[in-house]
Amino acid sequence: MVEEIIQNAEAVAENTEAVTENTETVAENTEAVAENAEAVAEKAEAVSEAPAEKQPVSEEEAEKQILKNDAELMEMRMAEVRRNMASMSDNDIKNKTNQLRSAIERDEKALRNVFRELKNHRADTEDLKKQRDELNGKVRELSAVAQKSRAARDEINAKIAELKKERATVLADSKARSGAIVEMKAKRDEFNAVSKGTCESLTERYQADLKSFTEADMPLDREKEIFERLMKYPERMNAAKEANELHKKIQETYDNAKDVYARNDELSAEIKKLSEESQKHHLEMIEGYRKVDEMRKEADDCHRRLTEKYTLTKPITAKIDPLKKSIAANRMELDVYLERSKAVQEAKDEKRLDRNHDSAKEKLEKNGRLTLEDLSVLIEKGDIKFNK
Repeated sequence: MVEEIIQNAEAVAENTEAVTENTETVAENTEAVAENAEAVAEKAEAVSEAPAEKQPVSEEEAEKQILKNDAELMEMRMAEVRRNMASMSDNDIKNKTNQLRSAIERDEKALRNVFRELKNHRADTEDLKKQRDELNGKVRELSAVAQKSRAARDEINAKIAELKKERATVLADSKARSGAIVEMKAKRDEFNAVSKGTCESLTERYQADLKSFTEADMPLDREKEIFERLMKYPERMNAAKEANELHKKIQETYDNAKDVYARNDELSAEIKKLSEESQKHHLEMIEGYRKVDEMRKEADDCHRRLTEKYTLTKPITAKIDPLKKSIAANRMELDVYLERSKAVQEAKDEKRLDRNHDSAKEKLEKNGRLTLEDLSVLIEKGDIKFNK
């Protein structure tokens, strides 16, 4: 019975050990997954922002900047325009002015279309950035929860390690006691094999044989047989006494070991309970990192699409400066032609004014009827003055 109890205690410890080792094996196998997921979460947090699109500047500022950068070239171009304009007729200048206005209008329309297209892309990029940032925020939240589960699991595993260390000491003590009991049982069995009975039964037999040997009449062979038994009784009695002593020691050893076996059972039960709790946190951690990985992939997809959007808008954005440069240059050239047209028109107006002045002056001298226009011309030329 003692040996059976010892074996049961050791079996419980071994079963609990197997459960714990299985849990630890699962933890070790998935540790790499967890670490990878953590790296993923960190990567998700560290995803760099794609460079934001440049905000378009006003046309006036853009033209000033372009003119500043290409001042020398523009001066050379305007000088050439003025040289060519010297040999141009008024009609040629008018046609050139209309051409420049059409070119400016065409480029301004193209520029508006570019900005409109960029605005549409910008709306898409803002949505993608918002979606990506929200996913990255969830990744950080879930990663924190998973790390919390991992910390709880590791803390429990540390407790399990301490309990297993204590249980190993208890098991060593238990096995030492068990070994001592087995050894004493073997010796007791040897003594029992010699005694072939208890002290009480041997005493009764000894007295019976002694009485028969001394009082009863019997054949010589029978007498010889009883005599031989009587000669062996001292050895058998001593063996029976030794067996009794060993049995008492076995019982004492077992009684003293009961607390050890009970502590072993307590430790095994506690280890099993903690192992189940550790496994629960471990599974929570794995599930958390699985979700982190899924959301990280979604965030990466949004970032990829966002990058594609930026790549797509680059050639569109590249059209802006050439268009602004063309508009600025054409406006400068248009200003030159408009200045010339204005000068020509002013000269014409001056000639017309002179003609009207001569006519009005002639009417004034002849006391003719003056129109309001005649009166205005005479006043402007100083022929008619009003006293203050």
